[in-house]
Amino acid sequence: MARIALISGSLRAESSNSAVVATIRKIIEGRAGGHEATVVPLHDFPPFDQDVERAGHPAPLESARGQVSGADALIVCSPAYNGYPPGVLKNALDWLSRPGGESPLTDLPTAVLSASPGQAGGANVQPHVRRILANCGAAAVECDEVAVGDAISLRTSEGLIEDPATVSRLEKLVDAVLAAAAR
Repeated sequence: MARIALISGSLRAESSNSAVVATIRKIIEGRAGGHEATVVPLHDFPPFDQDVERAGHPAPLESARGQVSGADALIVCSPAYNGYPPGVLKNALDWLSRPGGESPLTDLPTAVLSASPGQAGGANVQPHVRRILANCGAAAVECDEVAVGDAISLRTSEGLIEDPATVSRLEKLVDAVLAAAAR
């Protein structure tokens, strides 16, 4: 059994990235082996501030750190805001990477994908997110790039992605992550 933490870099209620994450969660939990997937919420993270860190991590951060610490792997789905990851995602990764030597991201198998209303699916954000994660000590999962284009039109009213071609690509990413988690 693998425990996978999932992060959507978007806070919007009807986010395409969150729909991709929800779909991945459904795929993981549907796999044989009793795998678990948990979504790490980013809504209540304060801006990173070392003074706040010294005073003690805020409760939402401690909860997120616990989810990531207890995970065998991490999947991050990011939108592209002007070609870069949103500040909320970068801020969360900054918090999770601290303090040095105690980061739950260190050596954690991690996969990155993106979703966007545009045709390219936010593919241009992925190298940036991978670089941030590498700087945080995460271990990249080798898998085909997944960038979900036209993601708004693919999101169902239930908040999932059901397009067979997209689901197939997500299943391959999940398989790569589960294999990495098993190592």
